[in-house]
Amino acid sequence: MATIKIRFRQSKVKDNGGTLYYQIIHKRAVKQLYTDYRLRGDEWDVENDSVIIDNGRDTSRATYLSSVSNGIRNGLDSLNSIVRRLESSGSNYTVEDVASAFATPEGSSSGVLSFIRKLTEDLNGIGKHPMARRYGLILNGLLKFTEGLDIEWHDFNSTFVAGFEEFLRKRGLCRNSTSFYMRNLRSIVNRASESDFEVPGNPFKYVYTGVDKTIKRAVTLKTVCRIRDVDLTGYPHLDFARNVFLFAFYTRGMSFVDIAFLKKSDISNGVLTYFRRKTSQQIQVKLEPQTRDIIAKLGESPSTYLLPLICNETEDAEFQYKKAYNRVNRNLKTIGEMLNLESKLTLYVARHAWASIAHHNNIPLSTISKAMGHDSEATTLIYLRSIDSSVVDKANRKIISLMKTE
Repeated sequence: MATIKIRFRQSKVKDNGGTLYYQIIHKRAVKQLYTDYRLRGDEWDVENDSVIIDNGRDTSRATYLSSVSNGIRNGLDSLNSIVRRLESSGSNYTVEDVASAFATPEGSSSGVLSFIRKLTEDLNGIGKHPMARRYGLILNGLLKFTEGLDIEWHDFNSTFVAGFEEFLRKRGLCRNSTSFYMRNLRSIVNRASESDFEVPGNPFKYVYTGVDKTIKRAVTLKTVCRIRDVDLTGYPHLDFARNVFLFAFYTRGMSFVDIAFLKKSDISNGVLTYFRRKTSQQIQVKLEPQTRDIIAKLGESPSTYLLPLICNETEDAEFQYKKAYNRVNRNLKTIGEMLNLESKLTLYVARHAWASIAHHNNIPLSTISKAMGHDSEATTLIYLRSIDSSVVDKANRKIISLMKTE
């Protein structure tokens, strides 16, 4: 079976950087496929064959390097998919056959999986990273379902989609999770239809694409105060998780991904300004004294990021974020068990709690929506545009002050 690797070749011209290329090896024959990606020598990890992304040095360069990393990963997936397809066909293929299938437009974009792969590359290229990640999850799920083989659009029918849903269920996904896959897959199919691919009619006829009601994740103000006041002396890892939870609550239910990627430069004149990674909406939060205390408790970050969650500027920021997310949630679960809470304590509980407590204290729904950066309902947006940020800050101050009476 052919092996596929990514390699970096330094330019012989000084300060000219280098080029990335795919190396195909099969039956002692070697084929090199050069990419258009250009990197400096210090941007390539030779031992791990991966891009080194320095998020603190140059934002535009970091974005480019991130797109390069995603691009070569998708390229490797595509080449390996081609190899698996050739192997399963039983043909006596060569490295030239693999290269030809990779380079041929018809072979690289006509299938369902190839289309999704190209779509994720394009989305990463224009900075739509969250959407590209979602579509990447769908692609990975389909690759497992088809065992790496692509599928033509005329075979993408309701039977295939229902089979994919059943495959996900057997892997332990709940109905809301399989629905997440189906909704995003439907979005991909809509894009394919707009690109004139012929998709069989109503392939999602027999699968669930709704959202079931889940167990209530919000907690009461009294519970938030218990989380704040529990004695965690001797448990610094739990105390750190508790403070991240409180930071999320004090900043109007800020999501963890936004917390992790906050920069020190985002604070100016006592106001924290950031863009939601999910919607790109700009949010401004006035820092209350309690929030400043939490920032101090969490400690100084050694990087350009505000909080010590993404600490190493030379490592992939996304990887550090995910690692921190899992670590903090794991420790919050422990705190919840210590307090005998009925439901699992997670970072998302802070967001739900702020909204729930604000609603119970007669803060207008439109103000709550503005505070949390919601923009999914057109009717809500009409009201949100007329609300001044000072009103939202006043609402946040009111919520925090209520804790003094508990």
